[in-house]
Amino acid sequence: MAGTKGSSGGSGGKVPPRPGSRPPAPKRPAGRKGNVGAARPIGRASARQVVQQRRQRNIYAASGVVGVVVVMIVLLIVLSLGGTTSPKVHVGSDSYALSASLINEVTGVPVSALVASAKTEPSGTAPPQELPAKNALLTQGGKPEILYMGGEYCPYCAAERWALVMALSKFGTFSGLRGTTSSATDVYASSPTFSFYGSSYTSKYLSFVPVELYTNIANSNGWGTLQKPTAEQSALLNKWDAPPYTSASEAGGIPFVYLAGRYVLTGPQFVAPALSGKQFEDAAAYLTSGKNSGSKDAEAAAGYLVGDFCAITHKQPAGVCSQVPASLIGINMSSPSSRGSTSTTKAATSPTTTGAKTATTLGTTTAAKTATTS
Repeated sequence: MAGTKGSSGGSGGKVPPRPGSRPPAPKRPAGRKGNVGAARPIGRASARQVVQQRRQRNIYAASGVVGVVVVMIVLLIVLSLGGTTSPKVHVGSDSYALSASLINEVTGVPVSALVASAKTEPSGTAPPQELPAKNALLTQGGKPEILYMGGEYCPYCAAERWALVMALSKFGTFSGLRGTTSSATDVYASSPTFSFYGSSYTSKYLSFVPVELYTNIANSNGWGTLQKPTAEQSALLNKWDAPPYTSASEAGGIPFVYLAGRYVLTGPQFVAPALSGKQFEDAAAYLTSGKNSGSKDAEAAAGYLVGDFCAITHKQPAGVCSQVPASLIGINMSSPSSRGSTSTTKAATSPTTTGAKTATTLGTTTAAKTATTS
């Protein structure tokens, strides 16, 4: 806001005659210093007024600037507060808010429970595959990076996110997690799960980089795009989501989880048919109970991830990794204890709305096959 101007005022340098006095005398000379009875210089009173007026205008102007700054600060605070309840980042994502208690129910499953389930080697759960020892370590911010690529529509991604949240919460803290559901027209229709879109993860030990490629909102071309992978992320998927780590027919599919260049998931570790059509709170209670096959599979999958994370972080944090037996540290499909685990199919990275799945290397599509058990 511009400063308010003061009135010019002043007498123009001339002293008006006093009422009833004689006509003005000729111009008087300026008084001299030390001459007490001498007249003051004619312009001095006007100069003082000008100075006072300038000071007043400066005060008004400064007040106006301060007012503008205050208004801007208040506006920014209001916008910021508004953004916490309706984040712009979720535009285009068919997701919904989750209560802290629901999230804590999943992240609060103890390490001991995850390890206990993993040690039983359930036939419906598979650990990651080991990558060549000479492969470069993938890092971000000086920490090993866990790269996840999936889509909100994808029923196999829906299952894998539960295990990822359980495992990663032992090494850091999530914020901004929201709920979503898989496609209503695919297998395990409308399975409730987390969405990583718009979330963040803080950890001293790991970096987690999620890329939700697609929403579950259908359009004329299939599913709406949420995030586009970087050239490096696409290169990793095309290189490692391929034989011999997956079949040629499933190459390039999702979910794809790249564990810092040491291990890789080219499909979900488990599937969860029982989640289909459930509400999120019912799904959370089911998968964290430890009393059914679905929860034991989810906890075992998370236990395998914890074991590999401990290998990547050199058994840090000690409070977590000290609870993991040596047989699970760095567990992978080649480990003796993991032989006979189930291999499950994965969804397409470029799907249609019909529920049929295709696999693609971000451009070249091939037919995907159904789940098989080795």
